[in-house]
Amino acid sequence: MGSARAWVSTVGAGLWYADDLDRWQREPAVADTARLFALAADGHLLVAGGEGCIYRRDGMRWTTLPLPSPELQPWSLTVSAGTVLAGCRPLALLRSDDAGEHWRALELTLPPDTAQPHTPRVTSILGEGETIWCGVEVGGVFRSDDGGKHWSAVNEGLPSLDIHGLARAGDALLAATPRGIARYDGAWSTAALHAPWRYCRALTSMAGGDVLCGLGDGPPGTRGGVVLSEDGGLSWHSARFPGTAASTVWSIAAADGVALAAAIGGELFSSEDDGRTWSRVTRTFQEVRAVLFH
Repeated sequence: MGSARAWVSTVGAGLWYADDLDRWQREPAVADTARLFALAADGHLLVAGGEGCIYRRDGMRWTTLPLPSPELQPWSLTVSAGTVLAGCRPLALLRSDDAGEHWRALELTLPPDTAQPHTPRVTSILGEGETIWCGVEVGGVFRSDDGGKHWSAVNEGLPSLDIHGLARAGDALLAATPRGIARYDGAWSTAALHAPWRYCRALTSMAGGDVLCGLGDGPPGTRGGVVLSEDGGLSWHSARFPGTAASTVWSIAAADGVALAAAIGGELFSSEDDGRTWSRVTRTFQEVRAVLFH
């Protein structure tokens, strides 16, 4: 494994970490029954999204910080230079400029005619300086060019408004949806996906420019795997996987040529060649929503 530590957040069994993927330890600063939905890190900060709170690791010190409401679940997080963005279920987008000590709500709202088959939630946040992209399940993709003060929907041409993940591939923006992967370079188009399933859940960009996507046959699904794009998200092909996961691959992380993928049912898979070939990690967990290298 590379120099970064691997982290796994579970729903109901707390937070785990490993410096060697064969040896996992529970993080004692987080309750062993904690329900965790997202992970993010930058520099010396690592944050995990729990129910009504975030757990923050600053260097070696852990702090539990409340969100404005105990009902909020952070399903997506970003951290950059002490600024934390938390996308939540029920629908809310929060910003903290002091590493989670204080929060303010950003005015992200859905158009009044948006269908709501279930409680909307912000599933993905991509911060690029003052420009912020958000993916909403169900609601589409939204963009702010002023740090979150004003928002506009960027949905024309999307194959689905059910957005599960966002990532960059060069100048293009990619969105994972239940109908495949959409690509935006001024207009949305549907990427060529050569895979047995189209329910796409997780996206991560790698240092060399390739992109990985975790997918499966539904939520939570009974089969899953990973696909890879080597052409900026225009086309995707299946990675060499050890059979199939027993549920949809819900989260992926990559660092230093090493990748980690988690199926929502708790299986872990690792790759040491930028996501082209994968092996099964011996340790399994209960429901996993996020993995991270930091």
